[in-house]
Amino acid sequence: MERSRSTTTHLNASERAVTMGVFDGVHRGHQALLAETVRVADAHGYAPTALTFDPHPSALFAPARTPLLLSTMDERTALLRKHGVTDVIIAPFDRALAALTPDEFVKQWLVDRLRARFVIVGDDFRFGCDRSGDTAFLRRAGQTHGFETVTVAPVFVDGVPCRSTIIRQMLTGGQVESAQTLLGRPFTLTGTIAHGRKLGRTIGFPTANLQTAPGILVPGAGVYAGRATVAGATHLAAISIGTNPTVTPGADALRTVEAFLLDFGGDIYGETLTITFDRFLRGTEKYDSLDTLVAQMHRDVARVRNKA
Repeated sequence: MERSRSTTTHLNASERAVTMGVFDGVHRGHQALLAETVRVADAHGYAPTALTFDPHPSALFAPARTPLLLSTMDERTALLRKHGVTDVIIAPFDRALAALTPDEFVKQWLVDRLRARFVIVGDDFRFGCDRSGDTAFLRRAGQTHGFETVTVAPVFVDGVPCRSTIIRQMLTGGQVESAQTLLGRPFTLTGTIAHGRKLGRTIGFPTANLQTAPGILVPGAGVYAGRATVAGATHLAAISIGTNPTVTPGADALRTVEAFLLDFGGDIYGETLTITFDRFLRGTEKYDSLDTLVAQMHRDVARVRNKA
């Protein structure tokens, strides 16, 4: 039997309204599923529950093609709960789970473990071995096992479907504002402030070097306007992602995520930092001199401050 983790306030819930999926990023499409789950649960007195999977299924079937994720498991759980579910069940996506037939999955997870009375999924939801189960199968299974299947139509924003894959493409291209429209919130990165090369302080721009969790997507190279939250306080920030070609030329230079916090001068090494990306300002460039780079950084900071 697979073991599952849960973050739940209804440990002994007798009946549930369940939505399920990977929910990477918990974007506006996912939010529509969650809203319907909460609506159904409230109408019938059930526990609104999200069943999610970790790791991403691609990690099992195609490790080389596993996408960089939009959120850590902790962030995903927090977002699911923020949008109304009281119970988050994390199923380990391993070979045993992947081998379950649709009928076995329904019986073991939805019926025996979760006691689902409603199952809420997207129109194109697939599950079970070889993705052979669909919404039609769920409806038939529900007639046998006593639950009702509710489907939710895909969500489009300005004609663009809300999908994690599309959001990843946007972020990789630096399109943080477009990604925000599909996420329903600005994209954020959270990590630990690590010691870097400390070059920024020598030119008047000390930066916080963010060490992110493995497997998490980092937006494309460039300079961004955003905010940085550390030790309970939020500051405007100029964020640089790239290899700093002016000061560290060469193909072997490592990519860094650095944030210059405006009007801040504290020592925050080792602290947890959350960076919020509001706008793309410019691409990375190699300048002829440090003086030219510093002049550009002053212009970047002025744009962040003035929200230009």
